[in-house]
Amino acid sequence: MSYSGRREVIPKGVESLKEAIRMIEQAGRVFALTGAGVSTLCGIPDFRTDTSGIWERFEQLKIFDIDVFRREPHLFYEFAREYIYTMKYVKPGAAHLFLAELERRGMLCGVATQNIDGLHQAAGSKVVFELHGSPRSSHCILCGRRYSQEDTEERLKNVPYPSCDCGGLIKPDVIFYGELLPEKTLRGAIEEAMSCALLLVLGTSLVVYPAASIPQIALSSGARVLIFNKTPTPFDDEAAIIIREDLKDVCEFLLDYLYSKNGR
Repeated sequence: MSYSGRREVIPKGVESLKEAIRMIEQAGRVFALTGAGVSTLCGIPDFRTDTSGIWERFEQLKIFDIDVFRREPHLFYEFAREYIYTMKYVKPGAAHLFLAELERRGMLCGVATQNIDGLHQAAGSKVVFELHGSPRSSHCILCGRRYSQEDTEERLKNVPYPSCDCGGLIKPDVIFYGELLPEKTLRGAIEEAMSCALLLVLGTSLVVYPAASIPQIALSSGARVLIFNKTPTPFDDEAAIIIREDLKDVCEFLLDYLYSKNGR
């Protein structure tokens, strides 16, 4: 019986997965980079390439453009009510649980993620570098006052967008087009990439920079890279192992393998 009580699914590349676990166990210092693929498994759309009809209703380039946000914040908040502030109800998936378990066992030093859903933390991960920010906090762009997600949502009730007591616009701490990534967070992720012996890449095609530079930094520092992604990436030729199979099946198998070998 597997950890989730489901009918066990054995991925085809079992030996590659067992080799990946051996590499993780022997590496000493392992870091991970995750993208939308770990969260789409939980039902969260990939906001870059989603084909479920989101961008037929909303204009993507306007929704996440910082200049448009300052002029017409209601466009973003109309989208956020439905797709961002509802992410708190989503439960972590197998990939999140696998990485959290690795960290709990002292086998993973942290995760850098391109996602803004907070599912790594919900799964139990303690060291998470949110490269594209998070909607769990906000700030007034005029006076700088800080707000929790709950406070922001409360101020959003019955109005097109939330305002600060000073009259300024409240902006979630999500990185929009036209903004730089948070310097401290990016620096921390780069330092981990430089010092790790093994980098796990899960659910990202590695085409969005500067997050996509993390594998190159790790490789240049002597680390090996394992890629778990359905589609090709620019770093496939340099990866030690590439797993193309369904990420949910893969991570559930790896979790079960960990539990069977080392206990819960």
